[in-house]
Amino acid sequence: MWVFLFSAAERRKNVATAEGRGWISRRMSRGAAKESSAAPRLTLRQNGLPRPSAVATFFRRSAADKRIRSSKPVRAQSLCNRMRILSSALFALILSTSAFAQNVVLVNGSVVDGSGKPRVLANVRIRDGKIADIGPIKPLAGEMLLDVKGMIVAPGFIDLSSLSPSSIQKDPAATSIITQGVTTAVLGSDGDGPYSVEDFMLPFDEKPPALNIATLVGHGTVRRQIMGPDFRRPASPEEISRMGELVSDAMKQGAFGLGSDLQQEPASFSTPEEVLALAKIISKFGGTFLAKLRNENEKLADAVKEVIAVARDAKIPVQVLTMNKAAIAEIEKARAQRLDIAADSYSFAQFAGDKGITVERAIQRMSATPAARMGLRERGILKKGAPADLAVFNLQALSAGLKYVFINGTMVLKEGQPTEARSGQALR
Repeated sequence: MWVFLFSAAERRKNVATAEGRGWISRRMSRGAAKESSAAPRLTLRQNGLPRPSAVATFFRRSAADKRIRSSKPVRAQSLCNRMRILSSALFALILSTSAFAQNVVLVNGSVVDGSGKPRVLANVRIRDGKIADIGPIKPLAGEMLLDVKGMIVAPGFIDLSSLSPSSIQKDPAATSIITQGVTTAVLGSDGDGPYSVEDFMLPFDEKPPALNIATLVGHGTVRRQIMGPDFRRPASPEEISRMGELVSDAMKQGAFGLGSDLQQEPASFSTPEEVLALAKIISKFGGTFLAKLRNENEKLADAVKEVIAVARDAKIPVQVLTMNKAAIAEIEKARAQRLDIAADSYSFAQFAGDKGITVERAIQRMSATPAARMGLRERGILKKGAPADLAVFNLQALSAGLKYVFINGTMVLKEGQPTEARSGQALR
């Protein structure tokens, strides 16, 4: 492939031109509230790819670009200029895909696709960061092979609570959870997620972390922003309205929902009415509410009723982060009444010590279930065309941990050891 190098000014003009010609499109916010006022973001016309922020944030249309995109015919474009425009589009494509994705075929593995279906003996072809084929496929001449005979090939696991926004900033390698098969981490369940999602994600667009990240807007963050140091009280209706504006903006920028730790300051001073008001806002965008119960001791019943009311009245998926058996029992009763609320949480470490669960169900709980709860439509299941996030392990040696982990087609764990690859994406 030809690679051309240009000045920053030339790149700005060329990518803007590519946008005008339809090679690059502006992506609207996900969810029901696709308003024209949402901050536009530049991305490729390819579902599931991240926004190339270096293009989106810094490239601006120049006067020359406006002339090129006008209705008047332009006959003076040289071959060199056309090559520059094409190379800029290629540059955007490179930014949006895994730079070091392997093209490899995993052979002789037992594939558990995350759906709960029984495992099958199959080969998995990874190409250009995607799953190209699954089944009794024959490797082509010259393809790289990885023999995983006797091993389970599963979707990468989705973690909802282990990482905070500050922890991934300090340690983008996230070795502790990659070695547990986690390929996507949802940040901000503690209520500290950013309200300026774009500003937070931008550094990860330019210098990717080792795994995929998605973020929640933080209840605590917006409460501190609006109320300042005077947060140890119920918020006024006007303050709740202003918090709602921040939450709405965050959802437009790509937050996946609202996170709140109702046991800790400042969210512990909120009222159920405040929580419900903010939940109704994220409901408009198809978001999810992740919460830690306000109380798990003497006031447990009231705390559970609060989150159940959010699921019922905001008509929104609610994910409760609790291991309290009494709370889980009440949540299961609410689920039986067809409310969209759950407290299912599972990890590879739990799986390694759990003798009473099938491998298919365990993998579903670690992959497809949390992906569906968070609206991560392309993650959590192995299927043709999906991003190649995979976890490979020996079922007979679970205590030894994962053998291989692929994130967007790149091997980030090899023979149980991190490879130092950084192939994660900042998901919106």
